[in-house]
Amino acid sequence: MEDEHRSYLLELDYGNRKGERDFIKDILSRYDRDVLVGSLIFVNNNPYHFELLWFLNFEKSHEDFDRYLASKYPSTKRAYNRFVKDIMASMRNKSYNFISLNNPEDVDINMTSGTNEIFFFPDREVLFRTWGRPITMSKFTVFLSHSSKDKKFVDNVFNELQKSEIRAWYDKEEIAPGDSITEKINDGLRKCDFGLIFLSSNFLNGKSGWTIAEANFFMQQRMRDKSKKFAIINIDIDHAEMPPLMQDYRYVDASDVGFMEEIKRAIFHHQNEV
Repeated sequence: MEDEHRSYLLELDYGNRKGERDFIKDILSRYDRDVLVGSLIFVNNNPYHFELLWFLNFEKSHEDFDRYLASKYPSTKRAYNRFVKDIMASMRNKSYNFISLNNPEDVDINMTSGTNEIFFFPDREVLFRTWGRPITMSKFTVFLSHSSKDKKFVDNVFNELQKSEIRAWYDKEEIAPGDSITEKINDGLRKCDFGLIFLSSNFLNGKSGWTIAEANFFMQQRMRDKSKKFAIINIDIDHAEMPPLMQDYRYVDASDVGFMEEIKRAIFHHQNEV
């Protein structure tokens, strides 16, 4: 029902309070005290486990909040299986500080980018200006598109990529029992920057249709805006038997002795273009 009471615990970014302030002020401005009857932030200043949690207690209109959060702030996560009573109990061990935020003015006063009695460490940007910006880790990831019947071959390639510290999305490692295969593969395709297409007779004759769908995805993205690039590893297909659109691309011949080094060179070449 619309007037049903409901509480939320949201995970916010301790190191980006400057950005989170706008989000909190927006919500506090949208719902008055008759609707949003409780608003507390909990702060864990342990440098090995920074946390910024926001507890919201709605007397009514929580359905509107659900819709608003999903449409305007889809990346904001709820802290599931975390309960305020447990957080309050842990305060005996001085794990958390907390403070009530009732209006936008409270946010500006208490959620500064620097340090205060609530936050013992400053925002990342403040810290970076003082100590220098840390090295950014590369998120470049390679999607391994293959037939399940070629797993033994792809296992070896995946292991070699790991030895070279190249990130790879491999369904064997990414999809756990109970996961939606469709959702996982779509997520992997969306996040990956580069595709390795392991072309084989198994790949072209796969009954599931996943292999062709994945190859079509990379082909379409390459032709449309070049946002996703790929390399073909030809396992056992004659050139004339390759799909017509693939024949135009230089491929890696898996029968060559140095094919693995050629794969790595192709990845590093395209990684430098990102």
